[in-house]
Amino acid sequence: MIEAYLSLLGVPRRAPSAAYLRELHRAQVARVPYTNQEIMLGRPGAVTADEALRRVTGGVGGYCFHLNTAFAELLRALDFTVTLHRAYVVAALDEVDPALNHLALLVHDLPDPASPDGRWLADAGLGDALFDPLPLVAGEHVQGPFAYALTASPRPEAGWRLLHDPAGSFAACDIVAAPAGLGDFAAAHEHLSTSAASPFTRFLTAQRRTAAGVDILRGCTLLTIDAAGRREERLATRERWREALAELFGLTGGDLDELWPGAVAAHEEWVARRRTAQESDVAAAHEADAAAARGSAGQLPVARTATHTVPEPTS
Repeated sequence: MIEAYLSLLGVPRRAPSAAYLRELHRAQVARVPYTNQEIMLGRPGAVTADEALRRVTGGVGGYCFHLNTAFAELLRALDFTVTLHRAYVVAALDEVDPALNHLALLVHDLPDPASPDGRWLADAGLGDALFDPLPLVAGEHVQGPFAYALTASPRPEAGWRLLHDPAGSFAACDIVAAPAGLGDFAAAHEHLSTSAASPFTRFLTAQRRTAAGVDILRGCTLLTIDAAGRREERLATRERWREALAELFGLTGGDLDELWPGAVAAHEEWVARRRTAQESDVAAAHEADAAAARGSAGQLPVARTATHTVPEPTS
């Protein structure tokens, strides 16, 4: 399956090096979709090396547990030194103790000017995050339109915190320094792929990272983030939705049509939530204006200068 994998990536065999790792990582995140397609179709499967390789080479992609397991197997077959690590994706920076929800990879023994000790964070399972592997060096790391940072993890265990760009879909990912075994992720995968409380069981998502930015499909909304900013498109028909899945993410299975009604329902729910949030913001603004007016009643008006400077808003 390794030759089929390399063919999918469009990358030949070479000796391990930091440059070759970058080439493989870029091809992986651009050509293998991050998606919950199989979960949504009732086929969560197991987290094993064979299962992960079958999914990737079969063109159905996967999420972190399958993508990084497969990528680790590819790298090992190419004589890279790879370790698996427990990791925790958080939605807010003050969140430090979530349940296990991610598998990360470290690649070792590849010294390079960017990574003098030869350690790299290689993570093909973070969706809209890394395009290149990240040298395990504290500080800011810019990749295309996104800026990341590495710092010490706030968790009790030693490790690192990857801070996502503010435009990203999560706040940070905490990576435990101690290596893990593949079996350590079985329970987390079972929960995330079957529980009604899991974000991966609600509606279809697919994501692709490129040098220019990221394409993200959630339900029937397509979001593109690049140097030009953010652009959203409502995929209003099943035909346009299938077209985007095929052209951007390489997802072409005939049974994807089963997920179209759920994509539409998810979009309508999201629109309703956003409308409610906007109405709440407007109501709060009106109340703040009314409170400010009541507080200034009876005071002399402030003289305006000829410069027509807008006064500072009251708190």
